[in-house]
Amino acid sequence: MNNTLKLAVYLALSFVAIAATPTMPTFFARRDYLIGSQFIQVADVNGDGIPDLLAYYTGTIIVQFGNGDGTFRQGPSTNTGAGGAGAQGFVPIDLNNDGKIDLVLTDGTGIMVAMGNGDGTFQPSVYYPINDHYIGALVLGDFDGDGILDVAAAGNTAGVWLLTGTGGGTFNSAVLAVSVPGCFNIAAADFNGDGKLDLVVTQLTGSRGNGFTVLFGNGNGTFQPPQRFSTPNTPTIIAVGRLVKDGPPSIVVNGGHSGGDVFLYFGNGAGGFTGPKVLSLPGSQAVDGVALGDVNGDGWPDLVSVGGFVAYGEGGGNFSAPMSFPVDAANTADIVLADLRNNGLTDIIASGSYSFSVLLNDGNKGFEDGIWTSVTGGAGCGVKGDFNGDGKLDLAVNNSNGIAILLGTGKGATPFTPGTNITLAGADCLVTTDLNGDGKLDLLVPAQGGVYAYLGNGDGTFTLASITPTPSGGYLAPGDFNHDGKVDFATSGNLIALGNGDGTFQSPTDIVASPPSGGYSGIAAGDINNDGWKDLVLTSNVFPVDAPITVLLNNHKGGFNQVATSFGALSYNPILADVNGDGNLDLVLSYTGGLATNPPLGASIYLGKGAGGDGKFTYSQTLREGAQNPTLNFVGDLNGDGIPDICVLEADTLEIYLGGGNATYATPFAIGTGPSPGSILVEHLHELSTPGLPDIVVPDTSGGVMVLLNLTP
Repeated sequence: MNNTLKLAVYLALSFVAIAATPTMPTFFARRDYLIGSQFIQVADVNGDGIPDLLAYYTGTIIVQFGNGDGTFRQGPSTNTGAGGAGAQGFVPIDLNNDGKIDLVLTDGTGIMVAMGNGDGTFQPSVYYPINDHYIGALVLGDFDGDGILDVAAAGNTAGVWLLTGTGGGTFNSAVLAVSVPGCFNIAAADFNGDGKLDLVVTQLTGSRGNGFTVLFGNGNGTFQPPQRFSTPNTPTIIAVGRLVKDGPPSIVVNGGHSGGDVFLYFGNGAGGFTGPKVLSLPGSQAVDGVALGDVNGDGWPDLVSVGGFVAYGEGGGNFSAPMSFPVDAANTADIVLADLRNNGLTDIIASGSYSFSVLLNDGNKGFEDGIWTSVTGGAGCGVKGDFNGDGKLDLAVNNSNGIAILLGTGKGATPFTPGTNITLAGADCLVTTDLNGDGKLDLLVPAQGGVYAYLGNGDGTFTLASITPTPSGGYLAPGDFNHDGKVDFATSGNLIALGNGDGTFQSPTDIVASPPSGGYSGIAAGDINNDGWKDLVLTSNVFPVDAPITVLLNNHKGGFNQVATSFGALSYNPILADVNGDGNLDLVLSYTGGLATNPPLGASIYLGKGAGGDGKFTYSQTLREGAQNPTLNFVGDLNGDGIPDICVLEADTLEIYLGGGNATYATPFAIGTGPSPGSILVEHLHELSTPGLPDIVVPDTSGGVMVLLNLTP
């Protein structure tokens, strides 16, 4: 991962003001777009000189117009009528020289041609049938030497089909150019330097496959006898281009749907090849999972996989070990390299079943995907605070070794430096508060059937003060529940322990006498009815018990009164926050699904009634934009306008809903986190943006913490 960034790179970044309410923040992060698409291309379809993105999904071309800064906005969609079984590719190109981008698409049973209108829409398609079982891939080029573009298509049963162009965007009927059974993918280049386009096709026939085949063109629409290569047996992708600086066209194929190796065949410019040279490139298993291009601007070709791995060219046909720049990992399928900002830098666009990811080149051998700080043992839940008293926010995270302490530096390029860790087996999600009233932040950590209280020494180190037995485990919610001025804690294991004010606690007692079968899945504390006393919300996530949410109002006598509820079955991650600005705490829930009566997956908002409301909540809405399996919600002010925003985490994509006040929200945008996010925090960490604008901090279980710097000017 890229974990360094020069100050000059930050200052050179250009920002485009977006006229919207609320204010749109800018983060140094991967951008994700929640659009289902297996295949993508980049072209300027509306003639404004800015690259746009086209996504091909079940016969529909979905256009995202480029803004010029590497971001996209929604454009039109055109139903092409294509999308038959096996369709896997399309090419945007100006077929009739009118300056408008047209489309050539596969349809499984043939190809379709849709002429562009120049505004991002396309005319009805013209269908050209092909008498083959499976037409999935195509390539365009002048194969017969008449100066007009032709189409070569890969047929799974018969072989390579040629549709010669007649000009104006029309084509002759398909003819079988070469019998090569089992064709799956196809690419074109002049491999022997004779000025005539050649073809290379992968073959997937039988359980062992047939490798790939090179077809040298005669320049008149015919081809020489096939030249077959048997290694690897079942390649699914082909990338053609230079593998050495200023070298002749070469071939890259993968090993099929399993494994993460690519096979490099170096062309000699006369039709010969040496190789294969086998290179590890994770994420190259997809149908169109590898691209060739110079992504770091040194003149040497690099290899990029749809999984976000880059192997940098080092000269002489050698490549670096792959570096990871995580993309949305859900069913990755296609990759495109393009200069999205017209600044001479090559960016990466990777697609999957539910979204596509954009990694903008930072000009420093990296991409805008956040700042990574490695943490041995990973990082799960995190809490923030100034643990060493230097005025800079620090971080404490739990992991397999215990608690890792990361001290804030105040610098964007290196936001954290290692502190003194706490060794504690089985450490779970921790909380921070001042347990003994000395003005120094302390830690409460559930582990090994107890809650460990660590008192802060004010220098970033901690001293164990007590261990309170909590055999039922669970998440923690600290607070002064009995109004004695001392911090207590409650657990989702249905226990409450009153604090003694010195980091020790009285023996825990049950919160409710009869918790739901299977227990509770989450807990949150806050003053729900505005009486000045801390109340509790507990969720249950046990099927088929389907217990509703438990709302407990503090009775001011050391206990709680339970409020009758009829919602919240199969929920978790309760959050109490005033999302509509009326002074009353509202409730945000995550659901696991399974009940037809529940809201959809996402962030479900229930508005609180405050004083006189008897602890009741009213359902408002669920924020969800294409989320397939959201795992975590977060509430915080991300753009510094004082209005709470809501984030919905799905795998490694964070959907951000900017609050507009009164529980209204702007159309969401999405950014990428690290590969395995464990929790979400916001805190201002660096010197390069307006003080108070928060960065997004993502502890990551794969081995570190990702910081998505807020670069809003």
